[in-house]
Amino acid sequence: MTLNQRLQEIAKDLYGVSATDDDILFLRSRLPPALRPDWLISMLRDYKLAGVSLSLAMEHDRSRLGADLIWLTPQQIVSEAQDAEPGISVMSSGFLAIGACATGSGDPYFLDLRGTSNDPPVTRIPHEYATQNSYPLDRIEVVTPSLSEFFSNASIGHALGVRGSN
Repeated sequence: MTLNQRLQEIAKDLYGVSATDDDILFLRSRLPPALRPDWLISMLRDYKLAGVSLSLAMEHDRSRLGADLIWLTPQQIVSEAQDAEPGISVMSSGFLAIGACATGSGDPYFLDLRGTSNDPPVTRIPHEYATQNSYPLDRIEVVTPSLSEFFSNASIGHALGVRGSN
């Protein structure tokens, strides 16, 4: 199943907010082209992801830790890439933050955009190795080999702290 097909299936369960035209302009003005592919921009605009809580059981997480995240707003995505670690350390390597840890570890979730796939891996990047230099890529934890697999296995919660009219 493709990413778009999976998102269409779960769209009715997504209680967050979708990106506005202003949000899209903000992302395009602040992120390099490699970190804002058209498919991602469309996904953020078309689906109410921002603020949605997503949980993945240990057996569906390749790192075997389980995953509990809150999908970031466009402003938070940019802030994680430019103002916070480990986002600063991994942005130049092709990783884009998409989720905050909902359990308090501080280890955000990223899309691995190093390839050309429109269904990239979801990763967890531990903050303790961040140095604002080259992040040790062998410390990055693959959660799922594709975003569509993540959405296929994740439990969806209600939006937390994000409200909007769309």
